[in-house]
Amino acid sequence: MKKLLLCLVLILSISLVGCNPEDNDNVDQVGTSYTEEELLELIEGLIPEANVETTYDLLSFQSAIVGMLDEAKSGVVGIVSTTLSGTGSGSGVIYKQVGDTYYLVTNEHVVDGTTELTIVYEKNGLLFEINDEDIELLGKDATTDLAVLTFDSDEVFNVIPMADSYSLEIGEFVFAIGNPLGFDYYGTVTMGVISGLARYVVNGDFNATLLQHDAAISPGNSGGALLNLNGELVGINNMKIVEEDVANIGFAIPSNTVRRITADLEDDGIITRPYLGITTYAQVNVCGLDYGVCIEVQPGGAAENAGLEDFDVIIGYKNAGMDDFLTINNFNDLKEAILNSSVGETIQLKYIRSGIEYISTETVLGTHPDD
Repeated sequence: MKKLLLCLVLILSISLVGCNPEDNDNVDQVGTSYTEEELLELIEGLIPEANVETTYDLLSFQSAIVGMLDEAKSGVVGIVSTTLSGTGSGSGVIYKQVGDTYYLVTNEHVVDGTTELTIVYEKNGLLFEINDEDIELLGKDATTDLAVLTFDSDEVFNVIPMADSYSLEIGEFVFAIGNPLGFDYYGTVTMGVISGLARYVVNGDFNATLLQHDAAISPGNSGGALLNLNGELVGINNMKIVEEDVANIGFAIPSNTVRRITADLEDDGIITRPYLGITTYAQVNVCGLDYGVCIEVQPGGAAENAGLEDFDVIIGYKNAGMDDFLTINNFNDLKEAILNSSVGETIQLKYIRSGIEYISTETVLGTHPDD
């Protein structure tokens, strides 16, 4: 910009004082002399963009976060689960309301084996309970560690909307809300960033892709919310790495997975996993590319029906809810995309064969053989 102003100074200097009345006796002398400083002031007044100040109002940013969390906290409640071996506590997130009925998502391990449930909520610094007779467990799924409850209440709770977890980027701020170590620390808020987008984890019955983050979570945070700056749900906290030399490696079930699983559990309480019908090396592309999923096609699956062949490389995935193809860089991306689709849903695949990019015909996802 400074170079532009100097050029304009030079041009205006020539145009304003370059008229010589000796060259034309009929021309009155109208030339005006300006100093360089005066010319700069004149030009800056004519070009608003030449003098722009940018400020960051951190107090307003902080105030917005405080307001968002104050509203969101009433959408995160406590859960007490009584089993034959004792009682335990966790957290849950309200994601839907129909009349006086609220829909609550939590972890499967929070309610597994329960014989009685109690929901705990806070109001004016006091704790209140909703008893088992007003609570219904609609269904649970150990593979994704999710469960759906409904409860009836005339209290007003915030409904937390779900974000698109595919739009998350590493480094985004996130906030965990839950009840670590029980209800003495009800509604604890911690802050961190997204540390990883697609961590494929197998742990007992659990077999799914998770978000990694560094917001502090502890026992009792299970089933609680992971929120973005807009107060939208990006994940349900469910586990962390507990080792002496490890700090703040926590995980959450992505909101897109939560959206799909809760819909199925609401429908019939049962999860049937979709099946693409391919095998692959999880962390190696043996087809010679540094991205995508190099596959072998299994007979009778959706991939075969879409026209894919052995050693094709899947680089894009689109289901009925997507406007554009989701980029598939590795197996974790593909695993999450399949998990976030439903049996009977129509999908398309983008793939590379012999160096040429193709888009498959539409195909329908079948049911996983293990289901």
